[in-house]
Amino acid sequence: MAKVKQSLGVIVVLFLLIGLPLVSYYYLEKGFAYRKAAIETQSDFGKMPDLGAFTSVRGEHPTTYRGAMTVVSWLDPRKPVTIKQYGMMLDSLYTQFEDSPNLYFTNFVKGENAAATAAQFADQYNLPDTDMINFLATDDAAFAQSARDFKLPLTGGNMPGEAPIVALVDSSLTIVKHYDLSSRNETIGLVQLISVIIPLPVRRDLILDRSKEL
Repeated sequence: MAKVKQSLGVIVVLFLLIGLPLVSYYYLEKGFAYRKAAIETQSDFGKMPDLGAFTSVRGEHPTTYRGAMTVVSWLDPRKPVTIKQYGMMLDSLYTQFEDSPNLYFTNFVKGENAAATAAQFADQYNLPDTDMINFLATDDAAFAQSARDFKLPLTGGNMPGEAPIVALVDSSLTIVKHYDLSSRNETIGLVQLISVIIPLPVRRDLILDRSKEL
């Protein structure tokens, strides 16, 4: 019996000295590789333009966007399907990152009654009146120009707002990625990249609710 206890003791010591560090190293390397791969998907589409000239109709302009990540969208009230796809994603992301100080959602809103469109959108997708989410009023010309400024990948004669394409801006104000949220894979890619760069304030699983599945 003494020999068995001695053998078990040796096994435990060997695991603590060798096995546990190896397991920890494996998971650290795996996490580093995952983060590195996610970050390497980013590109450089130039600098984010100054948004100070736009009037905010809900939520306030941040003092500065530098140091945070920003998801930028284009909302056309005449495109309800597109707005729904973006709204479901934003509802999910806000639920996960609402306590984060380093993430903004900026939405260009087309039309004469941008304030009403923003209020209706926020109400429908359970979004509070918070500076983390701001809505900027635009006329047709400014709406189109803003899409060009953010290098939105519009093909086949499409106009901004016809597809739920968003631009992602990093902490250095560089436009690093575009995502078409009509694609579930691209939606997951956006959620994963944000979660890699901005850790969740409280440990949660990534939310892509099946009841809200695109």
